[in-house]
Amino acid sequence: MSGSVRSLSTTPQPAEPVREVVLRAAAALLATDSGASLAEIAAAAGVGRTTVHRVFPTRGDLLTALALEAVDRLTGALTAARLDDGPATEVLARVVEEVLPLSDELAFLDSGPEVWDLPQMRDAWWSVTASLDSLVQRGQLEGDIRGDIPAEVVVEAFTGILLGVWNGVRDGRVAPATATRHVVTLTLAGITPPTRQV
Repeated sequence: MSGSVRSLSTTPQPAEPVREVVLRAAAALLATDSGASLAEIAAAAGVGRTTVHRVFPTRGDLLTALALEAVDRLTGALTAARLDDGPATEVLARVVEEVLPLSDELAFLDSGPEVWDLPQMRDAWWSVTASLDSLVQRGQLEGDIRGDIPAEVVVEAFTGILLGVWNGVRDGRVAPATATRHVVTLTLAGITPPTRQV
């Protein structure tokens, strides 16, 4: 057994592109420290500062790439959640399962004007929230989601709960295995019509 483990560990693996390594490290670091410098991001990525500057000449270049990449990943997660397949409340549970692992990106996208003032950022984000708004509106028409709360308020509350529970996971206060269930339970408790609540 140990021999097979040793042989696996010595098998050459293709190097991950530097750009992806830096983006992943930046997302995690900026989620907790929105003012982190390029030098700190380079250290978190395990590369030199000149390497980061070669890929992203300015902090604005890095933030733009990170923001648009985050939106792309979130869009992919929503596609994987199959927004048109089944009752809206069941779809929301799938959204949580797909999006919760991307909470670094959600936290980064919510970090303030430095991100929101980036070119193309608002349109990219609205495309994400518009799909969730449509899901909630469908649920309201079908009677699965209460209709006395605007869809955009439901979506904002939903993403807020998701971020809050993720922060608890990151800080060690919430067990990762139960995080999805808690987000879904809290969300549905607020948006399900009283006659449908158990």
